[in-house]
Amino acid sequence: MAHIQFVDELVREYLLFRGFAATVKAFDSDLKADKDKGFRVDKIIDQIAHYINVSDLNGLKEYWLHLDTLVFSKLESHVQPAVRKLEYSLYKLYLITAAQSTGGVRNEKVAEFLSKMLPELQGQSEWRDWFMLPYIQKPEDNPSFSLYFTRAWQDSVWVSLHNLLATVFQCMPQPTLTSYESDAALVKRLQDEITMLRGKVQQQQSTDKTSPIGHQSRLAQYSERLSGPLPLVDDFCAVPSEQLETGIREAKGLRGLLRQMGGSPVMGRRSGRSQSQN
Repeated sequence: MAHIQFVDELVREYLLFRGFAATVKAFDSDLKADKDKGFRVDKIIDQIAHYINVSDLNGLKEYWLHLDTLVFSKLESHVQPAVRKLEYSLYKLYLITAAQSTGGVRNEKVAEFLSKMLPELQGQSEWRDWFMLPYIQKPEDNPSFSLYFTRAWQDSVWVSLHNLLATVFQCMPQPTLTSYESDAALVKRLQDEITMLRGKVQQQQSTDKTSPIGHQSRLAQYSERLSGPLPLVDDFCAVPSEQLETGIREAKGLRGLLRQMGGSPVMGRRSGRSQSQN
């Protein structure tokens, strides 16, 4: 959730733009005391590791209570045992780190932890042997504690904590302001896809107009039209050839008749008048 820091800057910029000086001062103060560390998993783990390394039991308990109230308590019931087991693993890591410190501080911090946590842990069987830890000279060689002194077990605790926080923060419902960046990226991606598809359509259309395939498609359309019913003018092609020859003979006979009529008395009389008038 690295975008949280960017949103914080946007909010601060907006407050300055509006002239809310007192609000900006309170906002900066809250950011400095932010226990959530902007929901950055690495920062939260660093804070928990700091409490363990300096043997600050109160700080560790208060910080875990804050995370439990803000995040873990809202998880489903079947996940709660795993969260509780991880909390107890951090307490064991606290004891192991305190036991590895030099000088008399070691037994003092271990005894302080067991004294403060006695009401909560005394009824649990897995913690029975841990109350003997201050009285064992070399707990790293003891079969009951040797596993917890290994680097593999300690690393597994941090990895489990990292995975839990990362999963929870990713699944948390986000306010609208923090999701604007992803929404804007989605809109931008969709616009780019639309532009790309339009370009492909235009390119395909221009290719169809100039390519032989496009001409062939249009010729195929013309062929379909020609293969349909013939126009009215083409019906004359269906006249039998015998009827056509008879019509030609009749036309020739008519022309011969007109020539004969040219030599008749009527036609001759008209011709004579014309010559006398001339």
